[in-house]
Amino acid sequence: MRNIKKPITVREQVIVSLVRNQLRAREAAELLGCTPRTVRTYLRQYLLYGVKGLVDHRHSNNHKLSDKVRAVVVKVKREQRWRSPRNIRDALGLDVHECTVWRLLAHEGLAHENLKRVKAITRFEASTPNAMWQTDIMGKITFNSLGDLYLIGTLDDHSRFVPHAAWYKSQHKMNVFAVWYESLAKWGIPKAMLQDKGSQYKARTKYGSTEYEWYAKQLGIELIWAESAQCKGKIERFWKFVQRDFVPSVLKATTLEEVSGKWRLWLAWYNYKFKSKTHGGTTHANLYHPSERRVKRLALETMLLVEERRKVSRESTISLYGKSYLIPPGYIGCRIWIQIKGNKLYMEANGESRYLGKLRL
Repeated sequence: MRNIKKPITVREQVIVSLVRNQLRAREAAELLGCTPRTVRTYLRQYLLYGVKGLVDHRHSNNHKLSDKVRAVVVKVKREQRWRSPRNIRDALGLDVHECTVWRLLAHEGLAHENLKRVKAITRFEASTPNAMWQTDIMGKITFNSLGDLYLIGTLDDHSRFVPHAAWYKSQHKMNVFAVWYESLAKWGIPKAMLQDKGSQYKARTKYGSTEYEWYAKQLGIELIWAESAQCKGKIERFWKFVQRDFVPSVLKATTLEEVSGKWRLWLAWYNYKFKSKTHGGTTHANLYHPSERRVKRLALETMLLVEERRKVSRESTISLYGKSYLIPPGYIGCRIWIQIKGNKLYMEANGESRYLGKLRL
């Protein structure tokens, strides 16, 4: 192990002995606690500049802590766990970088001590299933062949059961609406929904409302707006679990259908087989039951009707959310009303409703 840098007088004596051939370079290096290369540098500088050449002009920030000071630092940290390395350094007036103090604390196993919070964190969980759902859009995931995909889903706050979630190529409001519709149709109506203030959910203007807000009112669902991501902590943790446990297995998928198929299997495993440590090793499905407030799918389609107006092109098609749909002959150049009922698409013309197929999102 190398020693602390020797005083200038000691260096001079050793280098003079080296010049007089009284020492070898390796022996001089051992006496000075440095490498033979450093000894050769000292020798060259001494022959050129004399004793002044042995002065080390490097100015580092690598100050050492004595054993006595190290003991004081550890004592302060043990007695006052809230102190950070920077705080301890400043309190003791040490001429070292805070990383030096951190390394000492890490060596003593004190670098990651849990702090007693001045203000305790208040955690909330709905008391019963369907008392509140959370809904959100996970940040885009870039796939090797598919580009960017978004995961949109709902999650029961009490049980962490996921009523529905699906992958899409955009975070358009109709994708949000489709996930919401599937969740309500299969599992019933929750008392409240927690979501952020994204444009898919909340209107940007002071007056007026989005389709999401309007239909929530019709269904008697209370909307609770999250002021930050921390407010949606349960679904945010679910996103992290998805990114860690599912996403790596499908990054090389070549089609959206492949991702969606594997996702349905993974989600069934998460809901019915995965045993959560949060709830004592039981599955999410064991803690969840469908809502008593149920609406039949047909009634829900009628209640959650979305209408859009489109102009029919020369090719007898319309464009809806980035997809083209073929319209029956006789409507080229006309503006027609398009009705979206769940995942089904209809056109309204001349007092008649005609089925166009399934909505492609």
